[in-house]
Amino acid sequence: MLRRYRFLPSTIPSFLAIALLSAVTHAQTLQPRVMSRMGLPGAHQRNTVSTQVTKAQSVPQSSSISSFGLIDFPRSPYSTANGLNSRGDVVGFYGPNLPIWDGTEQSYLLHNNTFQELLYPGSAYTGAIAINKRGEIVGWYADPGTNGIFHAFLRKGKTYTNIDDPAFQYSVATGINNSGEIIGEAFDDVGQVHGFTINKGIYTTFDPPDSTNTEPASINSAGVIVGLYLDANSVSHGFVYQKGQFTTVDYPGASNTLLTSINDQGQILGGFGDDVIVNGEDWPSPNPFLLDQGTFTPFVLPVGDAVVTLTYTLSGSQFVGLYVDHLGNIYGFDAQINGAR
Repeated sequence: MLRRYRFLPSTIPSFLAIALLSAVTHAQTLQPRVMSRMGLPGAHQRNTVSTQVTKAQSVPQSSSISSFGLIDFPRSPYSTANGLNSRGDVVGFYGPNLPIWDGTEQSYLLHNNTFQELLYPGSAYTGAIAINKRGEIVGWYADPGTNGIFHAFLRKGKTYTNIDDPAFQYSVATGINNSGEIIGEAFDDVGQVHGFTINKGIYTTFDPPDSTNTEPASINSAGVIVGLYLDANSVSHGFVYQKGQFTTVDYPGASNTLLTSINDQGQILGGFGDDVIVNGEDWPSPNPFLLDQGTFTPFVLPVGDAVVTLTYTLSGSQFVGLYVDHLGNIYGFDAQINGAR
């Protein structure tokens, strides 16, 4: 059964916080798994302090969120919401162990309140990350078997096409704008990650100066790209890439920053702060913010126990993402944020 609810924050029942009272801890000798926003294996460890969360958090209500709803793929324990277009279509992951890739997750398209499964033909697994207003979807897929090789894809209509950057072994498509320009990540032979664009069939690689890894996350209709990069000390910084020029964006006073989405009005979503370990999983920059005309506005979701919030796509004032409770349960959501246009 489809479970997609929309309600104002004031109507959220208080029993959610009360129900989440038990704490689950793991042995201290276990190494936390570093979580990947794109669901990929081999996420890069950053230079950050990690705080372990073992009990429910008291989260204040936020006046920034005017509506909020969960997105749950039917009969799946976990779901994420990754991509959103102006028509309200959503793409994301579903499966028992998200969003890290371990050979269990698949993807969905939510259109007109109906879920469709997405699977690149002949692949073992498929990760849908972004969708534009024409319904074109990009992401990654994994080869069958156990070789761990993954590729970028574009889906137009019901036709899937491999769009790997030919200069690299592995590629992932992470964004597509309404003109069809695509961004992604390409992995070289020594494990470094580079950004790339595909515009009218032409591939262009880009990296911020002095970066060791580049992860573009979003591109708007004007071709402005946002994402994150790691410096030589493995500290993550947000970046804006426009007309060949990079601008570094760091949340004031924060240890790490990432930018996750930019809408057509130039407003940006992102995350900041030290990592949080929940149920043996290491989550990056778990605190969300809106950046508008140079002003950072942090916000929280109107739920009782969101210890991690990752945002993915901002379309107008509507955005999608995932949150994690103190037990490690993962929830996809869509929401509307005040101040975005």
